Amino acid sequence: MKKTYALSKSSLLAMFMILSVVFACKDDDKDDPTPPDTSDIAATWELQAITPATAGTTIPNLALIEAAVPCLYDLKLTFKSDNTIGTADCPTAVTTIDAFVPISGSKWKTKDGNLTLTNEAKNITQTYKYTISGSDLKVNVSVVTSPGSPAIDAILSLKKV
Repeated sequence: MKKTYALSKSSLLAMFMILSVVFACKDDDKDDPTPPDTSDIAATWELQAITPATAGTTIPNLALIEAAVPCLYDLKLTFKSDNTIGTADCPTAVTTIDAFVPISGSKWKTKDGNLTLTNEAKNITQTYKYTISGSDLKVNVSVVTSPGSPAIDAILSLKKV
């Protein structure tokens, strides 16, 4: 004699409830996206000049950098609304600048006239004063080029494109 097994009503109800719970769960991360950043820095900017922050001073080796990286002033930085930075038109300039100012793979945020760049992979966070006037962006940077030497204060001048 062959036995057949049937699900009891209570077993069927329990299985239905378990499946309902499993399929009713959703990914909460998708429901709470980070709102886009509406800062006025969120745009594409082209590097125009690197000048000393103090009039009458010079930036050591700037002429050598400009000669070694002829596309330096073609570099475009895009501060995206998702707080990432895109670069274009001069990968050599990205590599050169990234040694002092972490732009490659960094996230950005602004607050009270300060631009903070954070590169989690390199464990680097740096903050710079910035001003925007119309389509001009000026970022004040202070970098140490070699241990024991004084910091070099410069202004990166960029134009909105």
